[in-house]
Amino acid sequence: MNSWVLSSSPFLVSLFFIFFFFIKIPLSLCDEDMYESCSNMFNCGKLNNIGFPFWGDNRPNSCGYHGLKLNCQGSVATIKIMNVTYQVLGVNPEAQILKITREDFSTGICSPEFVNSTLDPTLLDFGSGLQNLTIFYGCDFSLIPFAGLGLFNCQINGFAHIKWGADGPGECKVSVVVPVPDKFGPWTGIEIDQSKLEEAIREGFYVKWKVDTAACLNCTVNKGVCGYDLKRNRSTCYHSSPVFWL
Repeated sequence: MNSWVLSSSPFLVSLFFIFFFFIKIPLSLCDEDMYESCSNMFNCGKLNNIGFPFWGDNRPNSCGYHGLKLNCQGSVATIKIMNVTYQVLGVNPEAQILKITREDFSTGICSPEFVNSTLDPTLLDFGSGLQNLTIFYGCDFSLIPFAGLGLFNCQINGFAHIKWGADGPGECKVSVVVPVPDKFGPWTGIEIDQSKLEEAIREGFYVKWKVDTAACLNCTVNKGVCGYDLKRNRSTCYHSSPVFWL
């Protein structure tokens, strides 16, 4: 079928363009749907208007990075990082910083998930001004050095004590490493009793997300919405107006 057929049959020409139109429409609608979905902002409690690179709630997974899913439980925003759930206390999009605190310590220090606070190094970095603190559980009182200094009696998990730095359980059954702000460090002279320890953990700490936002900025300048291409494993740009080409 050549130009002769097309030129001699207006009906075939019309049919050709109708067929082309309906073939292209699903792709355009898909892009427009993602534009609408990723235009939604994450809102939960005190957190408002949180967009790329995060997803979750009314933002599908094509709107943000896989490891940056936000959840809303009541009025509390949470994020799961390396099998630990954290409450999100604040977000600074310009500085690419999250302030988070471990959810399992929100009711006290005696029955946490026994998992250290670690980050995916390809996606997140710890902020500055932090010190690691190890909490030991199920300890033999007679084997604890300097008994009475940072010693707690947890009825669920036996005696617990603390040590600055990251360490393994040693003579105790299990240990958990958590970062706390420098102002609670050993050089400050602050005695870390149970209430002070819980205060230090609840205060939370900063992490910085490592996402290249240059492409996203270019996208928004051109009236697009940033998202994430799951197949190509990279950020992408969704537009509201479909573009057709031959």
